[in-house]
Amino acid sequence: MDSILELISKIKQRPAMYIGRNSISSLKAFLDGWYLRSPDTISDIEVMGEFQDWVCKKYKIDTHSWDHILLFYSFDEYNALQEFFKQFELFLSERKK
Repeated sequence: MDSILELISKIKQRPAMYIGRNSISSLKAFLDGWYLRSPDTISDIEVMGEFQDWVCKKYKIDTHSWDHILLFYSFDEYNALQEFFKQFELFLSERKK
């Protein structure tokens, strides 16, 4: 996989295979590790940085990371993970405009 967008798409299809358990915290830890895989991850960092800003603006919270914000507004870790996929797709569609 060459980009974080491809990776997130694959994780969405089979989360437990990639992140071990269906939780937003596991996803965040996995994606943080993804950044460390290579020094050429600037575009991946930019995408997730933009997503961070987008989530903060949407929920009007700027002191927490996107995973904590989504978890706060969810029933549990699993629900927050599902919400991440929905919100990330919405973010990408707005980003293309």
